[in-house]
Amino acid sequence: MLLEANIKKILVDGSQWASWSGYHIPVSEEYFVIWTPAGTTMHWKPGDWVSPKHQLTYFWRDSWFTIHIGYEKKSGHFLSGYCDVVLPNSAYTNNAQELIYTDLYIDVVVRDDYSVYTKDHEVFDRAAQRFPIVEQSREKSYEALNLLEMQAREWTGPFERMPHTLPPVDFAQLSPEEAAKVLRAAF
Repeated sequence: MLLEANIKKILVDGSQWASWSGYHIPVSEEYFVIWTPAGTTMHWKPGDWVSPKHQLTYFWRDSWFTIHIGYEKKSGHFLSGYCDVVLPNSAYTNNAQELIYTDLYIDVVVRDDYSVYTKDHEVFDRAAQRFPIVEQSREKSYEALNLLEMQAREWTGPFERMPHTLPPVDFAQLSPEEAAKVLRAAF
């Protein structure tokens, strides 16, 4: 059975914006993948909701981004990508019970047709006026944003590890080795 993990999205003021649960798929020691099946309750500050799609969330130690890829529940086809620019975190592992990231507000979004855009620049600017850590991270944040935007358009860099179609299996029923093998074969 796969190890469960809780994911927490924290804002720079220390408040929790979102949390949800998923399962580790140990495909690498370089990056960490959490599979969140359709039907999972997503807890967001504005309110809870049940995810209609499967999601893979990718974490890298000491990286300026976290990537979420959504897939259609039945067919497994790619629905969307959402790349949060975040403060680096060195605590990620394939057996962490909790993966926490601090959001820096600016994002890269990939639509279902693979077109790409960035958003929330003005939110970043407002946060930079209130929170020194945001202003101090401006250069690195925008470097990450621009690189992610380019890589998402070309499906290169970290995106090469993300399948266009999620295999139609219940990963939670597989061993870690089996789940990793299935996911590796998909990209």
